[in-house]
Amino acid sequence: MVGKRNQKFESMAKEKIQKISRKRKRGREEEKDRLSDLPDAVLQHIMNFMNTRDVVRTCVLSKRWKNLWKHVTTLSFSSLGKVLFYNKFVPKFLANRDASTSLIDLNIDVYGFKAPKLLTGIAKYAAQHNAQHLNITTQNNFRGMPTSFFPLMFSCHSLTSLVFGTCVGDPPVELPKSLLLPTLKTLRLFNVRFDAIDHHCVEPFSACSVLNTLTLEGYSFCNDADTFCITNSSLSILKISNSFVYNVYPRNYKHKIILSTSNLASITIGDNIIFSDDQLSSTCDLPFLEEVNIKILSSPMNYSFVAGWLQVLSHAKRLKLSFRILYDVQNLDTMEIQSPCFVRLESLKIVIVTPHRVFDEGVNIMVRHLLQNSTITTVAVCHQSLINHYHEILSEKKLLK
Repeated sequence: MVGKRNQKFESMAKEKIQKISRKRKRGREEEKDRLSDLPDAVLQHIMNFMNTRDVVRTCVLSKRWKNLWKHVTTLSFSSLGKVLFYNKFVPKFLANRDASTSLIDLNIDVYGFKAPKLLTGIAKYAAQHNAQHLNITTQNNFRGMPTSFFPLMFSCHSLTSLVFGTCVGDPPVELPKSLLLPTLKTLRLFNVRFDAIDHHCVEPFSACSVLNTLTLEGYSFCNDADTFCITNSSLSILKISNSFVYNVYPRNYKHKIILSTSNLASITIGDNIIFSDDQLSSTCDLPFLEEVNIKILSSPMNYSFVAGWLQVLSHAKRLKLSFRILYDVQNLDTMEIQSPCFVRLESLKIVIVTPHRVFDEGVNIMVRHLLQNSTITTVAVCHQSLINHYHEILSEKKLLK
């Protein structure tokens, strides 16, 4: 009797063990590493969105991942405050990356006393590996750019997009007289200084033969330059602001801009653009101009200046003016300021950035003057809160002519 009972207990125990074993097996199957089953191309695409240091760390996951990091086409380096480690890590990574893999995007911040050497290495690597998009921010606290940096950059004939500049508060980086980038389509520069081609004229973009979009955020001039020639027949979009972020030549705060941009479709003029009496001019009528966006938020908007700009930009179809304080309009009738002659204008939008939703009579005066030679009779007026700048409350008002 006892023997039969023991056999029964053993049989029940075996069944229970087998049942637990089956559950564990099913659990292991459910917990299978499905990510590693993806093709290499898919995994590398995912890794393109990661910080490059984290990309390298994936090599310890398994043998499958050991060399995947060497073939990513987008590199994003960030020091995260560890400058000494960072300046060693970047060259080592580039030296061990697969040499046959092209480079699509390179995003990098360059800091510390080894920055000049690192910049030269980056430019050389980008040129050798057919980089298409470069985003370089440098802390310009060393004596000038390495002499070989720009020649190496100009030798990168695959480059179609470039973002380049120095940190806010640092001295601006000095650029060559002409940017020899014939394949570049998009260019964004911040906190830079342009050298003159003669005693007073700066003309850096004429050699960028296929440039489509140009953004300037903080620029100044060397020595006695006072004329900024933006010459480019292919340029379609221009955004320009902050002409005196850092300038050791205060007399260059005031300057004039000459546009030689026959295919320009969109222009944005932002804060802190200070022109001389000659202001803004153009060598052509800008026949393809679609939109003009003028934003003056850090200081009162001087309408007499803006009216002069709009004389040059009168072929625009859409016009947007953003400001906090309107200046110089109460005596507009006695100032003999010529009204712009908008030949194609379809819409006008006024954005008043103020804590109070008040329609200033000065705006009415300005609008009547602006549209004196236009056929449109309705204007969109937006009141934006200082706290929530991007939240717009639209109200349309009929003009009283």
